[in-house]
Amino acid sequence: MQAFRVLLENVPAHSGTYRAILQEMTERVNTAPVRITYKEEDQNGYHVFFFQSWCEEEYDAQTIDWARAFVALSLAEWIMQVKEPEIIEEMAEDLLQSEQLEEEWAEILPYIQRMCQEHEPSGTELFTATTRKANVYRKAFTYLEYERTVNVLGFVRFRLQDHWNELFELVEAGIDEYLEDKQYQEFVELLRYFIAVQETKQEVVHVVPSVDKPFHLYDKKGDRLWLDQLDSVLSMEEQNCRDEDYLVSALVTLAPESIVLHMSTERPGLTQTIRSIFDSRLSTCQSCPLCLADRRVLDLHNPSKL
Repeated sequence: MQAFRVLLENVPAHSGTYRAILQEMTERVNTAPVRITYKEEDQNGYHVFFFQSWCEEEYDAQTIDWARAFVALSLAEWIMQVKEPEIIEEMAEDLLQSEQLEEEWAEILPYIQRMCQEHEPSGTELFTATTRKANVYRKAFTYLEYERTVNVLGFVRFRLQDHWNELFELVEAGIDEYLEDKQYQEFVELLRYFIAVQETKQEVVHVVPSVDKPFHLYDKKGDRLWLDQLDSVLSMEEQNCRDEDYLVSALVTLAPESIVLHMSTERPGLTQTIRSIFDSRLSTCQSCPLCLADRRVLDLHNPSKL
């Protein structure tokens, strides 16, 4: 027989969640030939879960650790469901106070949640919720090798410092991403206002992907539009100018009444960016002879070549 004790703070919601996790694990995790049972009681200010296991056969190298693995997994599940969201909110609250962003918590939270699900700090291993849970499980499994009683509050505070340090970086990254998006949206609104009051300079601008530059721009007659100043900036590799930046700058300079983006399916992100700024002025095309032929040069002077 093997026995383990898990001490939780005497908070009904905490013990209720842990109980639900155990019930779910009991239903979906087959531990045969090992039987694992548990009982609960309040003790010295804690809500204690007592685990006992019996093996219907003699324990072997595999089954000897099944009860320990079961308890470690239950702890990892509980920490991810209960403590991690609480600690994320505490971390964010401190950071938001320093940035004076407390009132924007509802808008910021989805950024933090997405970052915690998708972040890839090393470029080789995703630090997703699944990965974090696996790391917590390994720490709990190792801890229970020598200790039969785990005070969860102490375990969380003192055994998971690396986990919380990494999580803090994710929270910071989520807030930074929110601020970048907010600044971008403010910039877009400023551009939209500028475009609305600007005098139209071109009736139509055709945007065509190119092989030698990000895009070629043409007017309604099919004449190439040249923007020497922008092109010189684009040619400077040290400027690291993004295609979207170049195109937005060009279109703002040309102030067209309407924009036709050819082969738009190649660049859905770009289409969304241009539409967010120019709105109804933008139309997309992927079915004209130019697009169907996958050509990179627009020649409205000789339609037969399209």
